[in-house]
Amino acid sequence: MQAGASGARSSANPIATPTPGCTTEFRVAFITDVAGLKSSGDADGWRGAGDAVRARPCIRARLIVPSRPSDYQRALQAAAAAQDDLVIAASFLLTDAVIDAARANPGARFVLVDPLVATPRLPNLAVLSFREDQAAYLAGALSGLLTRSGVVAGVYGPDGATDRVHRSGFERGASHARPGVRVLGAYQPASEGAPYANPEWGAARAREFIAQDADVIFGAGGSTGRGAREATALAGRSCIGTEPSDPSTPGCLLTSTVKFIDRGVRAMIDNAVAGRWSAGAHALGLAEGAVGLGPIRSPLPAEILRRLEAIADELAAGMLSTGP
Repeated sequence: MQAGASGARSSANPIATPTPGCTTEFRVAFITDVAGLKSSGDADGWRGAGDAVRARPCIRARLIVPSRPSDYQRALQAAAAAQDDLVIAASFLLTDAVIDAARANPGARFVLVDPLVATPRLPNLAVLSFREDQAAYLAGALSGLLTRSGVVAGVYGPDGATDRVHRSGFERGASHARPGVRVLGAYQPASEGAPYANPEWGAARAREFIAQDADVIFGAGGSTGRGAREATALAGRSCIGTEPSDPSTPGCLLTSTVKFIDRGVRAMIDNAVAGRWSAGAHALGLAEGAVGLGPIRSPLPAEILRRLEAIADELAAGMLSTGP
């Protein structure tokens, strides 16, 4: 169905049809950025909405894909006017729009998924984020358990909140798993082009770290991190990524940090249906099964796997700190 007035394409997922006999429905509007389900994050979130629908009767979810960025707020406003029970802004690109919509519609409930920047606290806005610091800590722990040289390294995007989380988690995890390990690292400077988009710079840093005996490198930060992983593969060393389906650098990739956006979105819907919805920050991590490491691509000794699992359990229980 074409929603011409809002400049958005709206569709109801067939799996989201409420069970016959429902006297009331819980209605979810799931609004993506202009990429729609071509965006992996938005697609993961929509899958989580589908999981919530299949698990509970009397829920209906509809997918709304704005045609232009200028339509984001109109799409959110239209969902609020339609009195949907929960309006989900699936992409960080909708951050400003959902804040404005929440302020303009105090009676509606909104969810913003995985923003990149801090948001104001509003009584009708829940902000879903993921404990990437915990995933990075596990990446660091794995590197500490596997290094033979006693030197590991990380290549990151710009020196901002997101990459500080990655770096702090990785470095603390490596030091916890192997006390005395030498951990090298570098942020992409502002002078080195677009953030997260300089693979040449990332590759150069990886080569520098390898020259200092680093034998496991954490390549974070978009194509900048991919460049680091590619250089690591050429050098015959091991690497860890931040993209769960990373097709590049198969020769070096041990695993990748992952966040399970589908599980987070499902949890937000389940809580709202059960009457447990609350505004504010909701940071989901290992305890909720919302972050972790992807499949390990190389066979590892059972002792290392047991140690890594024990560290994950301690992190989930709050027994370990990922940073200040």
